[in-house]
Amino acid sequence: MITAGGIGTIVAVLGVLVFLVAVTAPLFRSASLTASRGVGLADPAATEIVAVGCDETGLIAWTLRSDGNFQVYSTADGSQLINQAGTETGLSGVRIARNYATDLRTVLAFEESFALGRLGVESSFVALNDLPEALRTRPAGTAVVADDSIIVHHEDGHFGRLRPVIEVGERRPIGTARVRDVDATQLSTGPLVVALGEDGSVRIESISQRRNLLTDELITEAIGSTLPPGDEREDEAPLRFVRVSELGDQVFLIRADGQGTRYEIRSIEAPQEMEQLQLATHAAKLTCITRLFGGNTLVVGDDAGHLSTWFLSRDEAGRDEAGQAGEPTSGDGLRMSQASTFPASEGEQVGSTSAGTAITGLAGSPRSRLFAAADASGRVRLLHSTTGRVLATAPAAATEAEQKLVIAPRENELLAASDSSLQSWTLSAGYPEVSGSSLFGKVWYENYPTAVHVWETTGHESFEPKYGLVPLVFGTIKATLYSMLFAVPIAILAAIYSSQFMKPEWKATVKPTIEMMASLPSVVLGFIAGLVFAPVLEEHLAVFLTCCLTVPLALLSGAHLWQLMPSSTRTVSQWLRFPAVLLLTIPGGLLAGSFLGPMAEELLFAGDLLAWLDGRGGNSSAGWMIATLPFSGLVVAFASQRFASPLLRERSAGWSSLQAGLVSLLTFVVAAAAALALAAAIGVLLDSLRLDTRGSIFGTYVQRNAMVVGMGMSFAIIPLIFTIADDALSSVPEHLRSASLGAGATPWQTAIRVIVPAASGGIFSAVMIGLGRAVGETMIVLMAAGNTPLLKWNIFNGFQTLSAALATELPEAARGTAHYRVLFLAALTLFAMTFVVNTAAEIVRQRVRRRSHEL
Repeated sequence: MITAGGIGTIVAVLGVLVFLVAVTAPLFRSASLTASRGVGLADPAATEIVAVGCDETGLIAWTLRSDGNFQVYSTADGSQLINQAGTETGLSGVRIARNYATDLRTVLAFEESFALGRLGVESSFVALNDLPEALRTRPAGTAVVADDSIIVHHEDGHFGRLRPVIEVGERRPIGTARVRDVDATQLSTGPLVVALGEDGSVRIESISQRRNLLTDELITEAIGSTLPPGDEREDEAPLRFVRVSELGDQVFLIRADGQGTRYEIRSIEAPQEMEQLQLATHAAKLTCITRLFGGNTLVVGDDAGHLSTWFLSRDEAGRDEAGQAGEPTSGDGLRMSQASTFPASEGEQVGSTSAGTAITGLAGSPRSRLFAAADASGRVRLLHSTTGRVLATAPAAATEAEQKLVIAPRENELLAASDSSLQSWTLSAGYPEVSGSSLFGKVWYENYPTAVHVWETTGHESFEPKYGLVPLVFGTIKATLYSMLFAVPIAILAAIYSSQFMKPEWKATVKPTIEMMASLPSVVLGFIAGLVFAPVLEEHLAVFLTCCLTVPLALLSGAHLWQLMPSSTRTVSQWLRFPAVLLLTIPGGLLAGSFLGPMAEELLFAGDLLAWLDGRGGNSSAGWMIATLPFSGLVVAFASQRFASPLLRERSAGWSSLQAGLVSLLTFVVAAAAALALAAAIGVLLDSLRLDTRGSIFGTYVQRNAMVVGMGMSFAIIPLIFTIADDALSSVPEHLRSASLGAGATPWQTAIRVIVPAASGGIFSAVMIGLGRAVGETMIVLMAAGNTPLLKWNIFNGFQTLSAALATELPEAARGTAHYRVLFLAALTLFAMTFVVNTAAEIVRQRVRRRSHEL
């Protein structure tokens, strides 16, 4: 039965490991582009294609030509389903068609005007009973025209009805010049359009519509301004591109050589120039620019085949630490930053400007930072802007360059259209936002000043999820470290006292009581720590920190005062030691801390500890004094043991117990004062060097923080460590203790120098079991840590652990999504961390055990 149980445990653990690996493995599968079909378009000698699009499944594609012809095709068999001439659509002479919203809203540019409308195909669900019998039997993946719509039989067995949508609003002139480029975005008040004329003038216009409640008349209002042509030098390229940010607050005017200008247009009628741009990364001409999902990232392609992504970020390079002017800054403190670069296609010479490498088409995904790029050789690449990776490459499939690209809304199809052909690929993007570098390395995200480690999985519609696991791993380590700092000393010292000094009658009551603490539910401990203890700690923080010093001093002072009693009295009163500690020493230390706390706050922290932690008032010497006090105490204790103790032993041969006790008490007082003085001196020295603890181990106080977690979790860890360590200490053979006492050692010397080394293997095992509990703890961290994935050692701020992220986010993660699989990867990371720690601990334990057996 024992063998079966052991094997079953191993199999169960390995089964968990296999399951975690199976769920997370798809994250690292590469994307693919599989050519499905090439479609020959009707009238190859017709005018050029202005726009191309598809339905949400990618089964239906449509094209718009400059003569206004609107044609719909089936990508499954290449058949033409609908062909509407320009006289029917009213789009004759259209030069540019750019979709700017998910509901088919499009801005159309003509010779000297632009118009707003809706263009594409609109789908709706069709019940099976509403279809004729002939349509019900059609194979999946096919489409047929029925009346004025298209019936599509999807691969999942459902039917859909698609209707062409061609709605064109009033044409609005931009001036006397022809339109060279146009862009638009949808604001809460209506569309915002920016049009660039061939003379370099720019028309910015915000259009809003409201309905008169009395007459039910739709009233259209427009406000705007025109940027006149600038004074261009002969060596300057003309303006070629105009783009507007999704929020409608920035306009980018860009020349073919990459130079340009950024305007702030929060006031439509008064645009302000903010920054001069240089978007060309090589000596090449820009050929394509597109805006990615989210509206804040521009992808730029040139005639050398290079691609780069740019977005606005905070300008932190404008001034140095002394405030001296550095690089020129923009008017609003932002700058256009190059986030990632992509070299030319494989097999081409990077830096060349041959016709075969020029970027001729770009298309962004409507749901992520995925985009596709086509070059003049017909090669199509699939890329991801944030991770900077080339995900897949499709070989050249046409004799002429694809000019227009589109990615289906579901990211399952990629279409590329030239004037005479339409090529489609089955797209399997996988999880492009997840890679080894994005999980464990710094990534530069939109609106961030630099590359960072971030875990942020939910947000607004155009939000980009950030799956950096480093903050969660850091939070797990931080929670474990601070919890063990609180729990281990208390548990080990309590085990030493109970096993070596406490009377058996007291131990029979105390040990089961402490062991009962292990039965307390984690949710109860988390509730008490986060909702009861945390507010009290925030209100009395200075008193608590002072008590952390006065209570140990009270215990040590009480021990020295006990030595002043006559030996006969001490022997008779042994049973009073434990009650004295509980009823006198600890309460006395707490009272002293309560009295000295406000005084220490006034003296060291300018009267307000929370304000000092936030960087307001005072200097850093007090923080360094607190941080280095344990180190100073160890240094003074070592010096006292090294130099003072041998001298006192030589001279105390003829002293009475009272004299020896007084000298010991005086030595303790001097050592305590010396430790405080040394910590204060170190604090002053480091403060003079302009080093500050605020921003590192100390910082802005948050109510639910690492200190609260450490103390709350210690209630769960201490019983485990205490029980196992006590059993290990109690199981040391009695003859070792008797031999030490018989040789003249004191009970304390016997406990520290004989019993503890002999039981070190068991003590180490107790500590590692407590460490395992701390690493995997969920509810206490969830309720007391604030769940803020920060990368700071500040003991007074919150954090988020791997286990807490799993508990809060896994129930809300859709099955099979990147979020879902990354959470299982977090579980696998936690599994690996505990496996490595436990393996190392077992190796150390075995060595300690061999040494202890030699005693």
